Amino acid sequence: MKSPFLRLFFTLCCLILACVALAHGEEAEEPLITNVFVDTDIREALQDVASQAGIPILADETVSGYVTLELSEVPLSRALEMMLTPFGCVAVKMDGYYLVSSGSPESPAFRNIAKSERINLKDLNAEEALALLPDFYAQYAKAIPGKRFITVTAPQPIIDEIRRILALADVPRKQVVIDAVVTEVSGEAARNLGIEWGGATTGPYGLQFGELASIGGLFQRLERVVATIHLLEKEGKARIRSNPRLVVLDGEEGEIRVTREEYYAIVTGTATFPTTSLETISAGVILKVRPYVVDGEEIILTLSPEVSNVVGAGLQDLPVVSRRIVSTTVRVKTGETLVLGGLRQLIEVTTEGKVPLLGDIPIIGALFRHKKTTSEDKDVVILITPSIL
Repeated sequence: MKSPFLRLFFTLCCLILACVALAHGEEAEEPLITNVFVDTDIREALQDVASQAGIPILADETVSGYVTLELSEVPLSRALEMMLTPFGCVAVKMDGYYLVSSGSPESPAFRNIAKSERINLKDLNAEEALALLPDFYAQYAKAIPGKRFITVTAPQPIIDEIRRILALADVPRKQVVIDAVVTEVSGEAARNLGIEWGGATTGPYGLQFGELASIGGLFQRLERVVATIHLLEKEGKARIRSNPRLVVLDGEEGEIRVTREEYYAIVTGTATFPTTSLETISAGVILKVRPYVVDGEEIILTLSPEVSNVVGAGLQDLPVVSRRIVSTTVRVKTGETLVLGGLRQLIEVTTEGKVPLLGDIPIIGALFRHKKTTSEDKDVVILITPSIL
């Protein structure tokens, strides 16, 4: 019973030893180079190495320069790498010889030493990938706009380096959830909330905003603020215009648009042949936001909110639009809330009244006419809470 097992064991050992010997034999086939070069022309040095190795080494016309190097029993492929790297040249093993070239697309040997590979991208698009490559490597790459891959035609060492460069940047980007609450608060209620954009204050509603800058402040509990605004809403002192949420990729721009389209008739042409066309005007709240994730838990936000209202009619009854715009860049932690305010508007409305008939009497009719001016002070407050997914 033991004899077959012993024979099998002996056979396996022989196979293993044969494989090891074959591997060592293949390694031993590469000649070892020992030589010293001092300001030697690189083409002459390559010929010396070729003579010592017994393998032809051919260099095209783009290979030039002087080499100073000491080699001591260095394998041929490693010796060629050490000699050629300072000149930006590559050596490619062909069938029975080595071909040396600068590797540039204009070199005569380029089509013989180059190969083409497709590099698939995870997050970057083709144009972004090309923009990341240094000029030297970009000349070997081609891209189709909008695709998520590039093709590279170059010697293998250059292809490997392009892969390494892209691997550093082509990683999935994080996503940021943007929670926004757009509110419209009366001026008095805004002051009671503690929103005094010139400095810190607190109001009867008990919100602690801390030291507020000209554009707002930071605090942790969005729910508390929304609850307070809901209380003001019940009292008729505030109104939540929208509470949108969107998800934005790191570095990309997102937009929240809460607007109303208003149509106006525009009359052109002559009195005999008038032409009427409809034009639209958008009014409301537009918030553009671009998040950048830094240090894992912090976010840089580039914000540009715009609040607009149609406040009346002007020449030829055309609409008059009031716009309030803020642009800023801030740094917050994930889950913190940013307050944007100070977008205050004072709207004054004048109405006229008169006693019928008596108000139309010249001179004394003024005694039977009256004017009433009402003003409304509103502050649009935008609460933004970014969170990293």
